[in-house]
This record gives sequence, structure tokens and C-alpha cells, in this order.
Amino acid sequence: MEPLRVAVVGASGYTGAEFLRLARLHPALSLTRLCAESKAGLPLSEVLPPFHGIDLPPLVRFDAADVAAHADFAVLGLPHGAAQDATAELLAAGVRVVDMSADHRFSDPDEFARIYGPHRHPANLAETVYGLPELNRERLRTTRLAGCAGCYPTSVVLAVTPALEADLLATREVIADSKSGVSGAGRTPGAGTHFPETAEGLHAYKTFDHRHAPEISRALGGLKVRFTPHLVPMNRGILSTVYLRLRSGIDLATVRAAYERRYAHEPFVRVLPAAVHPDTRHVRGSNLCHLGLFVEDDLLCVQTVIDNLTKGAAGQALQCLNLMAGLPETTGLDHTALFP
Repeated sequence: MEPLRVAVVGASGYTGAEFLRLARLHPALSLTRLCAESKAGLPLSEVLPPFHGIDLPPLVRFDAADVAAHADFAVLGLPHGAAQDATAELLAAGVRVVDMSADHRFSDPDEFARIYGPHRHPANLAETVYGLPELNRERLRTTRLAGCAGCYPTSVVLAVTPALEADLLATREVIADSKSGVSGAGRTPGAGTHFPETAEGLHAYKTFDHRHAPEISRALGGLKVRFTPHLVPMNRGILSTVYLRLRSGIDLATVRAAYERRYAHEPFVRVLPAAVHPDTRHVRGSNLCHLGLFVEDDLLCVQTVIDNLTKGAAGQALQCLNLMAGLPETTGLDHTALFP
């Protein structure tokens, strides 16, 4: 087959670098343009030392016409807000887009505006498909624009979906306690992610007021989401502990059967054996989600772990890209986690 020509816009950040790492393992993907606005002209190895000695295109400034001349798809690792104009230019030039930012996760401009402010290209939201393949696989195959699910939402939505779809819940409320590594804040330095501010500590932030809560609620059909994120002094990984009230008479065996049935054919979601707690170390660098189930009385506790840079961003983007390109969605992603 012809190589899949792909540009990465925002190649110098954590999610862009993670996509480059994964793309090099992809047998049908050709990286044709690497755009990094502030780093344009610098050697790739100076910006991303792990790629020293590896033959990849140089870092250049973003130009939609140039990308369109050399690529059929563009994966965007831009900061939130910066992807809106780039996406509009790329779509107009005939390039299909996978956006890893939050700029295209909502199809309703009014809903987007309530959370992030007015969208500069609201018409594009009407055609975006929420980039969580476990929910929207068939729609992703035909879309021009995928807005990849957020890292926290991926971990929570995968925890809740089987119970919701199997009608196991007594209430339409989700309580989610999530903990993330510092790389989720991006590569740009800031006081909140500075080493002395995060090492040897653990803290919550934006309790009941995080922008990912509406995204989770929308993906789950409007469930009330009470979400508290925490910052953990580690590089990678998310652990979400999610609490759900079960209908009368629902036991652990029923819950387990529903989850195993729902995820039996999902290549990247693994329901762990009884009483096994998931660990972020066991999914590091992979596109996997490990899921543990626990029930006491009418309370279901679902624990999920993902790598926030992989299944929470770049791996998810590649999974979406595979579907959009008509390839098996596991292509370039079927590898185990780094261990230890």
C-alpha cells in the first residue's frame, strides 16, 4: 500500500514527541512534515534528545498549504486554543485532522463556549467526532476531523460505560477521583509543575470545577459528574477511582459479566482478574487501559489506569488515525508496556 503521509503540528511538546515515538513503529506511516513554531530551524535532537541520530524531517514553521502538499493527515499536538485556526486552515486545504487538544471535543458551539470561551471556527465543531474509539469507532472511519478525548475523560468514561449501557446503575451520578502525572500539564514550565513545587507532595486541584467534567458528562449521555483531579509527582500515568451506585440485586458477578462482555473485543481495554488493583506502571508507554472492579453492598468501585501521554493522547490519536485511514486500529500500537 501507499505510505500514509502524516504531518505532526506541534511536534516539540510531550504529546507530539510521544506521537513521533509511536509513529516510528507504524509500518504504513510516513512522517512528512514536523511543525514546531518556536523551535523551527533547530535540530530535532536538540529539541527532543531521544531522537538523536534518527532520520526524521526537520522542524519547520506551520504552513497549511505546505502541509497539504506533503500530507493527507495532520496530527495536532498544539496547546488548547491554538488548534482552532490550524484545523480550519488544514480542513480548507483538504487535510484530515486529528486534534489532541480540547479545541474540538464538543460538537455544540454553545456548550464549548460555556467551558472554554467562544470558538473561532464554530462550523468545524458540527463535523467533529469525539475521538474515543471505544464509543465512536464507526463514525471515526469517515470523519475529516477527530477531537481526541481528554486523558482524564478517557479513564473515567471507560470506567463507567459498561455499567451505564447494561442498565446497572441506580442513580445518574458519577463520583470520580483521578490522579495524574505531571506531564499532563504539558512541556511549558510553570510554577504549578516546577519540580520543587510537586516533588514529595500530592494535592487536589479544581475540585468540582475542572473543565473535563462536562466532557465526561457529555460522553456519558448527561450523567452528573463529580470530579476531583490530583497532581502526583510522577512523569506519566493516570489512576481514576470511580464510584457508582448499583440497582438493587446487582452483585459483583453481574458487574463483571457486563464489563467483560462490553470489552471482550476491545483491543486496548483489559478487565483485570478479581481483586486485582490496576497500576500505572503496568500500562506505561502503551495504549492500554487496565480496569479493576470492586463491589460492596450497592457501591461499585471501578479503578482504571492509562498512560496519559499514550492512551490519553498520542496513542489515542494514532488509533483514531488508523480508523480514519481504513487501517486496523491496532497498527503500530500493539505493544506491551515498559516494565519495570
